[in-house]
Amino acid sequence: MLEHLDGNVHLTRVAQECQMSVSHFARSFKVSFGVSAHRWLIERRIDRSKELLIQTRTPLIDVALQSGFSDQAAFTRTFHQVVGDSPGRWRREQVGR
Repeated sequence: MLEHLDGNVHLTRVAQECQMSVSHFARSFKVSFGVSAHRWLIERRIDRSKELLIQTRTPLIDVALQSGFSDQAAFTRTFHQVVGDSPGRWRREQVGR
């Protein structure tokens, strides 16, 4: 899943690779990691975007796409929900430190 953060990760395919049904995989994943596979993936995408925001001057739309979001609006909305701030503001605060 980490190798495909910037693309579509289908739970059906991951479950098949683990030789499990989707429901069994989903339950097992949550027991192992404490969050759903979707939540885990979102958190990893946000982590990736934070790295890009700090380490590069890449425009937000490119950070969004490289982190696996379909567009800047979806990225900004999700980033704000998870981090509590917009990506642009978060970047400015981190660079200022």
